[in-house]
Amino acid sequence: MPFDNYFVIDVETCPVDMQKHDSLPEEERKQLINPIDSKAVAIGIRRNGSDIIFSGHGEKKLLEDFWAEWRKARETGAFIVGFNLLSFDIPFLVTRSFIHKVPVAPFSLKSVIDLRDRISAYRYGNTRGTLKEFAALMGMETMGDGGQVAELCRTGNTDSLVKYLKNDLLITDEIFKRARDLNILGIEKW
Repeated sequence: MPFDNYFVIDVETCPVDMQKHDSLPEEERKQLINPIDSKAVAIGIRRNGSDIIFSGHGEKKLLEDFWAEWRKARETGAFIVGFNLLSFDIPFLVTRSFIHKVPVAPFSLKSVIDLRDRISAYRYGNTRGTLKEFAALMGMETMGDGGQVAELCRTGNTDSLVKYLKNDLLITDEIFKRARDLNILGIEKW
């Protein structure tokens, strides 16, 4: 079956300056989720039903370990899968790697499957659905919408952060399998 060799990625982020984050109104806090004002605090890879989580170390080390694992998976020709991957996760990780002078593993965007893009047939805008909304439609349990990640960082609750990330990886994997089985992955932009 096509698309059997893949790995799912997801990243959890926190503001670099928590005091600045806390002083802003709720709407403005969402704008801080960018690679200049935020940092990666946990990165996950799910492959063949197993999760590899990078967390609890400095961001530079997380990025180095992540790209090393990415290289291993890509050496087998695996597709890169995620939800909102092209708009958020990959640009975020590449920019944070630039900031920390961490070499990235070269890749082609043709090897990236952004489930949000495919499921919406590349429709643009905010009406394409979120990971949590699709999880609910599939009857899967969610652990919030990501808004609590900053609080988990503030309190140092790494275990809950890792649990949250693993749940997102599982949801993304299940969305991928359904999209694959329904031939939605065959929708290509170019």
